Amino acid sequence: MGFMQGYQPVASYAFGAKNEDRFHDSVRFALKGSLLLTVLVAVVYILISKPLILLFNRNPLVVEFGKYLLISQVILYPAFGLCYMMTITFQTIGSSKMGLLLSMIRQGIFHIPFILILPTLLGVQGIYYPQPAADVLTLIVCLFLIKPMKQIASKNMKELS
Repeated sequence: MGFMQGYQPVASYAFGAKNEDRFHDSVRFALKGSLLLTVLVAVVYILISKPLILLFNRNPLVVEFGKYLLISQVILYPAFGLCYMMTITFQTIGSSKMGLLLSMIRQGIFHIPFILILPTLLGVQGIYYPQPAADVLTLIVCLFLIKPMKQIASKNMKELS
């Protein structure tokens, strides 16, 4: 999130200056940077999942469930980086409705129904899958919105001229 808060002013400045090349360069840089950071964070959490859970509880059953739950929460964390970057970019280019939609779909529109349905269908194993399932659907939506995001940015920069 901190990385994205540093990205937004750069992208906003380039967008406001109608510097399309710099804007798209900043988007690419943010995408690469967020992907790198989120992959690193996910790998670290996966590697230290058991010791991390042991900091809070020593019950072997809790540690085992907690380890897999933590891994299930971070395995698709890189998708969050892409989608958060796109949310901020949509807000930057004046497409606040798309930014609002992207900010709602991961934790609200997709995650809540999965939390309610999957444990009922799959039992205890169903607690592992709501976040990854929501992340997969959110990622699919984001991938479909990359091209429209670029088109909206270019169109809005031309209209501001």
